[in-house]
Amino acid sequence: MTVEVCVSSIASLENAKKAGADRVELCSALSLGGITPSIGLIHMAVNSALLPVHCLIRPREGHFTYNENEAKLIEEDIKRAKDSGCKGIVIGALTSEFKLDLVRLEYWVKLASPLHLTFHRAFDVVANPDNALEDLISLGFNTILSSGQMEKAEDGIENLIRLHSLFGDRITLMPGSGVTAKNSLIFKKGGFRALHLSGNQPLPSLTIPNGVNKTMSFLHQELNESHFENLQKVINIVKG
Repeated sequence: MTVEVCVSSIASLENAKKAGADRVELCSALSLGGITPSIGLIHMAVNSALLPVHCLIRPREGHFTYNENEAKLIEEDIKRAKDSGCKGIVIGALTSEFKLDLVRLEYWVKLASPLHLTFHRAFDVVANPDNALEDLISLGFNTILSSGQMEKAEDGIENLIRLHSLFGDRITLMPGSGVTAKNSLIFKKGGFRALHLSGNQPLPSLTIPNGVNKTMSFLHQELNESHFENLQKVINIVKG
């Protein structure tokens, strides 16, 4: 089973490698669900040569229906990630009716080719997942990251297994969201070929001294050494 780990820093990338991951999904702002990482972070991650880097391309938090300016930004980010040496691109776009934005997706697939293409968790709010899967296969996507249209993959396991049984010979269904050492075995038993997880945890904020504005928030998440043991346990379970 291929294990993909979501990371947002070089320290997290190093710990993903140490834990035994096969590749990383590189992003920023995990507290927002992940957005496109900076070009500097992309370059550093790729040049580290620690693990294959699949880059999330998502210009902002929130829904997955994009206007023209946002679509152009996505196109530029795809080009930059590709030119930087990323091995894969993670993208997704929907219409306001929660159907695939086929016109834009087709163009983005051409821009990203021949990189590995993952359709991200926009899939979990698509109106008709079976039809969407047929279309994504036709477009040339390699992987679908999904929690089975539930908040957590464990809760969506029945949907994931059904989709895997119908489409798994033509595209990789990669469960993700809420994967832990306690539930990882159900995904292995389900016959999935890939698994997505994050060992990232909120880190303590710096203490703000007296006399300084204390209304600001400094949330930060990272897969640091104190939190990678769970990740390592998951990898040992699904690869054992």
